[in-house]
Amino acid sequence: MKKISSVVVVVVFCMQTLYAQYETRPRLVEASFFGGPTVMWASPKTKSYKNEGARIGGVYGVGVDINMVQPLQNYYFSTGLHARHIRSAMSFKDNYHIAHTDSILNDKFVRSGYNMIYVSIPTAIKLKTDPIGSFIIFGVVGMDNSFCVSSKRSDDIENQSNYGKIDMYQHTLFFREALLASVGFEFIIKGNTKASFELAFNNGFTNIFKKKYINNLTKDPVVANTRGFEFQFGFVF
Repeated sequence: MKKISSVVVVVVFCMQTLYAQYETRPRLVEASFFGGPTVMWASPKTKSYKNEGARIGGVYGVGVDINMVQPLQNYYFSTGLHARHIRSAMSFKDNYHIAHTDSILNDKFVRSGYNMIYVSIPTAIKLKTDPIGSFIIFGVVGMDNSFCVSSKRSDDIENQSNYGKIDMYQHTLFFREALLASVGFEFIIKGNTKASFELAFNNGFTNIFKKKYINNLTKDPVVANTRGFEFQFGFVF
């Protein structure tokens, strides 16, 4: 009877040990859900165009981290599917064409606010530390590959009424490429379930407008990039 009891105790102990290892071992794939605000601004390259400050937008989506060096838990390929609302503003002089009419307001000072929505698939490398207590610190560097799905503009024209939102999709470049760099930490809740916080810098280097989009006063192509910071909160499962 004592031998049977001893065997049962050993089996139970081994099962508990294996279960604990299964719960905490590095997985091949980690999935996460996240969301948070963005603070973005435009960086105009066209002469006479000026940045009108940062605007608050948002980002949310699903993240996927693939472990590249199992059984280690330090090196990951990071991707996913994100939705990003990029809001920015610029001021300039223009011969302003009132949408859906033949009217043109000559040599007017215009402040334009832009709201562009992108779906992006990032491709990046994520480096993680080993757990420090309940925390894991990480850094990410890579590319943010985005596709425009909506683009709107609101204009404030000197001494004129507000003409509402204007659809800018036909003038917006479909593809946006950006450098993505971030730092953050994960808090281990239990096993492989973690809460995460991340501060990211998204630095766009492609023009947000198509080549044929020009200023009606100067006839110069309108060239501008968008960049800014993102604050992401999420859960890893």
